[in-house]
Amino acid sequence: MKTNNQPSPGYGRANLTVQCDNAFLPQTIRDQCAAAGITSFGFGSSNAQLPDPQVYTDRKQYRFVGGLKGQFGLGGTDWNYDAYYEHGITISDIRVRDIVLQNRYVAAADAINLNGAVVCRDPVARANGCVPMNIFGNFTPSASALAYVAPHENGPFQHTKLTQDVVSANFSGEPVELWAGPLAVAFGAEYRREFYRVNADPYGAGVSPLSPNDENYPADPLLNSELGSNWAAGNYKNGRGKYEVYEGFLEINLPLFDSQGAGRANLNAAGRGTHYSTSGTVWAWKVGGTWDTPLDGIRLRAVTSRDVRAPNLSELFAAPTVTTLPNFNDPFRNVAVSTFQNTIGNPNLKPEIARNTEVGIVLARPSWAPGLSLSFDYYNIKLNGVVSSLSAQQIVQFCFEGNQAFCGGFSLDNANQQQNFVNVQPFNLASWKTSGFDIEASYQWQQPLGLPGTFTVRALGTHIRKFIVDAGIAGVDPVDQAGANNGATPDWKWLAVQTYDTGKLTLTVQERWFSDGTFGNQYVVCQSSCPVSTGNHPTINYNKMKGAFYMDVGATYKITDQVSIYGKVDNLFDKDPVASPQTNTGLDINPALYDTLGRIYRAGVRFNF
Repeated sequence: MKTNNQPSPGYGRANLTVQCDNAFLPQTIRDQCAAAGITSFGFGSSNAQLPDPQVYTDRKQYRFVGGLKGQFGLGGTDWNYDAYYEHGITISDIRVRDIVLQNRYVAAADAINLNGAVVCRDPVARANGCVPMNIFGNFTPSASALAYVAPHENGPFQHTKLTQDVVSANFSGEPVELWAGPLAVAFGAEYRREFYRVNADPYGAGVSPLSPNDENYPADPLLNSELGSNWAAGNYKNGRGKYEVYEGFLEINLPLFDSQGAGRANLNAAGRGTHYSTSGTVWAWKVGGTWDTPLDGIRLRAVTSRDVRAPNLSELFAAPTVTTLPNFNDPFRNVAVSTFQNTIGNPNLKPEIARNTEVGIVLARPSWAPGLSLSFDYYNIKLNGVVSSLSAQQIVQFCFEGNQAFCGGFSLDNANQQQNFVNVQPFNLASWKTSGFDIEASYQWQQPLGLPGTFTVRALGTHIRKFIVDAGIAGVDPVDQAGANNGATPDWKWLAVQTYDTGKLTLTVQERWFSDGTFGNQYVVCQSSCPVSTGNHPTINYNKMKGAFYMDVGATYKITDQVSIYGKVDNLFDKDPVASPQTNTGLDINPALYDTLGRIYRAGVRFNF
């Protein structure tokens, strides 16, 4: 699959030192330098005259699977088996065009008159192809200057290869007949190995045997060949990692009773042991049951479990990703600086552990309303050791406020701002506690109003009572994110679907809605006499974020059993998303909840073979 996109335009550059004898500097500015008795001054520019960066991705995936499935007899019981081997390969290539090489930009911007010609001031830069560029005003750079500062073809690149090998075998049967029915048993084992390797260009990753200089990326003494990170963005790094997993499971379904007077009930229990080569052995289990009561259509259900999620390859071994933060706030000096954000993996991560309990009641197609189904489920989830990271600004702010645990991972006061950095890394820090309930209702009406076909109405709703996130770090306060619409946890969320289906014609209407909320519940809302704004509780003068309602409509017509045509309109009323500050997406909207594309029309033909 090939895609391309345009990230943030231009190249924001703050605190560039400009010499007063710069060849491109307007005379009026030179005169002011002389009047002020200075030889240089600080300058910042968004560099809108530079071309917009373009990101091109090419992803290929190959998957090979072979298996066996069948039955065999053992101990008077018929057993089912299912075994397979799978080998998967994913190859991803990312190439970026028109990204600035920062040291070359500085050299090209620092121009002088030499022997009647405008040239780069630095003789080393001149000897290595530097072409001067006018950054004052909206002057279009020459093609040769652009080729030097922001190479079009030979920009950042990253080549990634991931492989997965899986061997799995599962068995199931009913070895014992009990008082209320057969005891069902399932068990199995699995081995999994995952590996990845990534290599990048030498200007971003640094020169190494894996990323050597060549004709496309020639050696340049202006660039940092050891550490790389020479691009304004897209400084991809080299990396590799792997892990192996061994696991086995056992599950039983025990019938408890089955009678006309008491109804029917069963108990289900399961356990799974998993050994990770990176973090050791962890256990998961669940116990649950259902009771079809004697009351017409009423069923009770409950389950409690201990669940685990192991960190993935990216979280464990991600090659460093370097992002330039051109206007980063240094609270120690109350100035904006340019710094690198180094996002890296953590091979010491452990699996996340959750305790989940759900209790519910169901009304399923009672005799007095055979088309009706209703359900209500309460849930309570506690999740510990959540793999999470703080933002670069949070790390620096917490150090500034006195939390020494954050003070060893950044440096912002270097004379050469190319040496500034903030390290961002995932840890098993956070915990979540959430509870709420889910509601589902549906009704199917056969031959509505005497018309052929069926009319079905279905609605699903979720209410989040609380969603408390604790960063797990001293000095960082827990935050209840329920109702914060800049995330994915609104107080209420509903989905409703109405469908009319004749067998040949299907008409569908869908509504999506979620409630009003806030930007975040950590803020202190005030207009005047505000307390001191802190990293835990920033002050804000407005903290309301509207919910949204969307309607989609669609139709499908079956021409034959093999051919059908369809049409669909999403976001029928073209509802705009609500502004969402600090989403760090470059869009200042929240795509997790809000529609970001507007009204969309789709039409097509489907063929079934």
